[in-house]
Formats: sequence, structure tokens, C-alpha cells
Amino acid sequence: MASEEDEFAIMFHEFYPSLCRFLECLLGGRGAASTAQEIAQDSFLQLHHKGLRSLPEGEARFWLYRVARNFALNELNKRNTRYRLFDKVVDVFRTHVPTPEEEFETAERRGLVTDMLKTLPEQQRAALLLREQEELSYGEIARVLGVSEGKVKVDVFRARTALRERWGRREHAQAARSSSKAAG
Repeated sequence: MASEEDEFAIMFHEFYPSLCRFLECLLGGRGAASTAQEIAQDSFLQLHHKGLRSLPEGEARFWLYRVARNFALNELNKRNTRYRLFDKVVDVFRTHVPTPEEEFETAERRGLVTDMLKTLPEQQRAALLLREQEELSYGEIARVLGVSEGKVKVDVFRARTALRERWGRREHAQAARSSSKAAG
């Protein structure tokens, strides 16, 4: 049987990177990566102080995400920004070097998506990030956020719907501008 320290080390190596990604997206803005790392480390310190074995079997991951999320919300409140989010829109599998125009378009899309995500209520944003980025199940998200599974499903649905509608309005407005320029 592994010691509690060994179990903690295994858990740290397994969840630290994904916890940092989650926090970075939840925090958004400049300096999000370093702040996310600090909060992730603080969360693991809290877990270490509490002790893995003091939590029910299989609950440590959810407890850790819940604590990290609360720390992140505290950080956002300190900055007096209620809605901040930075979404990484990176095409990891791109095989060619992007042209300057492609880089500009990617940066523009990233900014648009970030702006759209910032308008979502925090509960919807967190549920959507945990579902899409961290690939947690609805039940797991409910445990992290401390809400019912039904509320998570509704929040994810509403977040997707809102983003889809905003993106559609943006595309429609852009098409209208393009056609009026061509006609004029």
C-alpha cells in the first residue's frame, strides 16, 4: 500500500497540468498562466494540509477542483472583474507554418471567442470549460461545482446556445457589411 505522500505525489503529477489549464481559462487575461499556477499550487497545498485520507474515496479530485475554483473566484473578485476568461484557441495539429494573415485571423477569433465567453455567467462558463476542455462528465462537473447534475446540463446547454447565437449574429453582421461594401 502506497503512503499518503506517494499518493499525493501521484495525484499532483496527474492533475496539476489540467488544473492549471482550467484555472488559466477561468481567470483569463494577462498573467493568467502564472496566477493559475499559483492557485493550483495553493490548492494542492490545501489538499496536502487536509490530508488525502480525510476525504472520501475518489473525492480528492473533485475537492481539489472545487477549492481551486473558489481560489480563482477570490482572485477575480480582488481584480474587481466579474467576468474574465481567456480561451485558448490553438490549432495544435496544424502541420504548416501559418501565414501572417492566418495568425491575425486566429488572434481575432481568439479575441472574439474570449469576449463572447466573458459575457456568460460564471456558473455557465465554469460548467462549459469543465465539460469541453477538461472532458468531465456532467456528474463530475456537478460534484466540482457543488450543484445538481440537472443544473450542470442546463448551464452547459445555455452556454452553448448563447455562444452559438452570438457567433451567428456576428457572422450575419459581417456578411451584411461585406455585401454592402461590394454593392457600394
